Amino acid sequence: MQKAKLLKIYVSSTDTINHVPLYEIIAKKAQEFGLEGATAHRAMLGFGPSTKLRSAHFLELVEKYPVLIEMVDEPSKIDKFAKTIEPVLNSQPKGCLMLVQDIEVLFKKHGTKVQ
Repeated sequence: MQKAKLLKIYVSSTDTINHVPLYEIIAKKAQEFGLEGATAHRAMLGFGPSTKLRSAHFLELVEKYPVLIEMVDEPSKIDKFAKTIEPVLNSQPKGCLMLVQDIEVLFKKHGTKVQ
């Protein structure tokens, strides 16, 4: 088993910076930083302290739903990336949440790199 950290960032699908979704900005910055990977999950249902309960409805014109971005890497890289991304999160006016957990990687297999 390998020690690692799991970084989670909760944002809204409507959070943007210069018309670019915040979750996309975070994932691109994680890639540029050299993290192993990042995954953005669209939530089915959620709320934060400043919003009402939101769910993904089929017929909404503008869907606002929670998005969770997860990144796993060695502890020092996650700690450094969290400090790097915090100013980006602070620069936007909406609420968000960033947390980190110590984890153990049980299995990891690298695939073939896509060109």
